[in-house]
Amino acid sequence: MNKNSSILKTFFLLILLTLQFSNLRAQQWFLVGSVTSPGATPSINVLNANVVWIAGGSGTNPKVFQTLNGGTNWSAMPTTGISEELSCVWSMGANTGYVGEGVLNGSANLYKTTNGGQNWNVILQTPGNGGHFTGLAFTKQINMLFGLTLSNRAFKSTDAGNTWTEVNSGANGVSNAQNSLMIIDNLFYGFGLDNGAARIRLTTDNSNSWSTQNINVTGNYTSAIAFHTNKLFGVAATSTSLPMVGRTTDGGNTWNPVNIGTGVSGICFLNWVPNTSVVYIMGSNGGIKRSLDNGVTWNSMTTAGVTNLTHFDFANISNIIYGYAVSSDGPVIKLIDSVLINFTGLNHNNSSVPSSYSLEQNYPNPFNPETKIKFDIPAGSSYDGLQNVQLNIYDVLGRKVAEIVNEELKPGKYEYVWDASGVSSGIYYYKLNAGEFTNTKKMILVK
Repeated sequence: MNKNSSILKTFFLLILLTLQFSNLRAQQWFLVGSVTSPGATPSINVLNANVVWIAGGSGTNPKVFQTLNGGTNWSAMPTTGISEELSCVWSMGANTGYVGEGVLNGSANLYKTTNGGQNWNVILQTPGNGGHFTGLAFTKQINMLFGLTLSNRAFKSTDAGNTWTEVNSGANGVSNAQNSLMIIDNLFYGFGLDNGAARIRLTTDNSNSWSTQNINVTGNYTSAIAFHTNKLFGVAATSTSLPMVGRTTDGGNTWNPVNIGTGVSGICFLNWVPNTSVVYIMGSNGGIKRSLDNGVTWNSMTTAGVTNLTHFDFANISNIIYGYAVSSDGPVIKLIDSVLINFTGLNHNNSSVPSSYSLEQNYPNPFNPETKIKFDIPAGSSYDGLQNVQLNIYDVLGRKVAEIVNEELKPGKYEYVWDASGVSSGIYYYKLNAGEFTNTKKMILVK
């Protein structure tokens, strides 16, 4: 082997190893530094890939931390004017954020800063013995500024947190679990309760009415609740129910237990990535699992050996999931999840290579709101076997309403679950282009 050939071989080997490492990193959590003395129950909020806020502390020593570069550096933000440790946090940008005090007795304050913590202004105070703020969240849908915050009472904001009004949740004086708050939009939101049976409080009409739902697992501290953007699929769990979680497919009317397997225990949290079938569960033991099928099956993820995790959060940026989790010991771990299945519901099976192209009829059909699309890709003529594949959905006027696949795929059998929650009833067409193969089929969405 001559010198040039050796150099070329080494170059391609390095590229292969780099790609393999990148793919592994996309599948697991890795350490991205730590924060100092975050307290027993720090909370975290992920604005985007780079901007993340953490709030915590202990006693009269509140702590707020921030990264602006994806966890490379963490800085302690000023907390002048904040009296107590903090139990919840939300950010609107690099300089704008909210934190809630964790006072156990008496009133507690909700603060806002617009200058990176240089000044904190009280924007809400719980009356009398209203207790500490246990949850704070705004909807993650674009251009929605609706928010909810919880103490022993519930308050909502329709103007990005500038003003708050109390809502009649029917749970005054009944504590809710820390960070068990779920919010889809200004109509659909709820939270877990921390006494009695394993229950959640849920409204589907912006607090005009509320229901208490038993999630059909053991325990009485419902620390975890999450719902799909379609408002049909949901999961919830208590601090003692694992490995069992409750799951609903009808908007919370009925719940059935699901066994997620071993590896996650203790006080747990759930987080559903908006507009996907992807949901994560985290336990205080340091275990994290991921479901790609709306909470039916769960697989373990590695977490860099970090334990005592207290909270996690995610952002979906251009179909890449960025997740961060914080430990009461200080370490922060990060996830960059870019596996295609997470965003499109695409399952790939290459155990047997098809002999020809095919596009199957979707099932079920008619459907509401999800349906499966299956197609086969045979071996191609390219040196690496990859073929450019496009699968798109069109309305009756020929306008593209969804891009399912637009990339090079290996030979194999593929399956896609299309969630049509965001489109109206009607006739749609799905078209597959792969190599010289083209096929189109009709499907009917009935809502």
